[in-house]
Amino acid sequence: MSNVSTHSSVRPFSFEVQTDEYRAQPIPGTNAKLGHCFVRVTDLPRDLERFMEVNPRVPSTTKKGVLSGPVIKGILDTLRDYPDDMALKNQGVFLLADDVSFEKKPGGVGFLKITLTDSERHGIVNGGHTFAAIRKAIEEAEESEEASLKRAYVRFHIFQGIEKEKVPEIAEGLNRSKQVDDPSLDNLRGYFDLIKDVMKGKPGEDQIAYHQGALGDIYVTELLVYLEMFNCERFSGKRHPHNMFARTKSALEFFETDTKKKPSPINLLIPHLPEILVLADQIRLKTPDAAKQIGFKFGALKEKEGAKKTAKLPKGEPLYFVPGKTTEYRVPRGWLYPMLAAFRSNVDWDLEHSKFQWYVPLDKLLAEVITDLVQVCVTEHRDNNSKPDWVGKRESTYGQCYDKLLLHLLRSRVNIDHHR
Repeated sequence: MSNVSTHSSVRPFSFEVQTDEYRAQPIPGTNAKLGHCFVRVTDLPRDLERFMEVNPRVPSTTKKGVLSGPVIKGILDTLRDYPDDMALKNQGVFLLADDVSFEKKPGGVGFLKITLTDSERHGIVNGGHTFAAIRKAIEEAEESEEASLKRAYVRFHIFQGIEKEKVPEIAEGLNRSKQVDDPSLDNLRGYFDLIKDVMKGKPGEDQIAYHQGALGDIYVTELLVYLEMFNCERFSGKRHPHNMFARTKSALEFFETDTKKKPSPINLLIPHLPEILVLADQIRLKTPDAAKQIGFKFGALKEKEGAKKTAKLPKGEPLYFVPGKTTEYRVPRGWLYPMLAAFRSNVDWDLEHSKFQWYVPLDKLLAEVITDLVQVCVTEHRDNNSKPDWVGKRESTYGQCYDKLLLHLLRSRVNIDHHR
């Protein structure tokens, strides 16, 4: 192990993580090594945040110190709603280390010990947003989310023996390697101009990010998913958008395809986007109380480390599209998506004649059906071993929510043209 630098302002730190395999190989032309493995996100120690000086891209925070931005939001969504996909979707955490040792212990369990000694040479050189999102997800996890987080793994890339003068070059190269994504290119092409026009002056407008690096917690792909849930040309009472829960990229592909059609379903849908966004936030707002009424309790609030016992850690996400409202608990997307998509049955749709109307005002209808919709999610949640992401992937969840809402409309003697 190399000597501790006298210039480091952070004390040395060693930690151990469990991993099945660790493979390291020499980096050509150097005396350094690069190793790779997968580790459970819940095993990453909080003290790694003391070694972030080598990373030129520190995660952004609001004035109140809250992590923000579409990158953080996207990683959090994966951790909370698609934990099994974390190892596939995320490029991982790149770490510069002083010493690394791997050992198989009795029973064949592998353990990796990592030592960092100099904050100017060692630490997270890329993947700071990933690490920050992981810590946020862990610290704010409700009881129902803790088991899901243990299913999430992240790639660990560990450099050992990197010379100090090479650190800035490595950091610069790694942090510039990300390609421009498809939504950013579509934004340049002007595909989202109609959405921008419709949202202008509406609550939450400034929270929508239309390209990489933009401010705002809600990436435009989330809006495209919402729009597709109400596309009655593509989905019906028998065909539901359950596949978009695990493949949000499909919404972008559908959007690009539908934009070119004449008449275009997108042009019919976008004017109603503000109403759909309000509906989604209202579902988030009302779901915890509805669940409580039927005997389901969202995770108990955790206390802040070092705070008084009466202090509670704020839960949930801001309701950007319903001004002045906050939600105490975070409603997982695995629940939100099926309930939101069910309101497609409340749409009187005729693309040829440019007709899109709600049979019943959304706020009135939501108040009447929220308990029934939540009951579907609670039942599916319990039947699927308390895994919210499994609820959101099952077509049966969408079908039951849709049918519940449709049946309510029919019983209310709403004159529905159920041509779908």
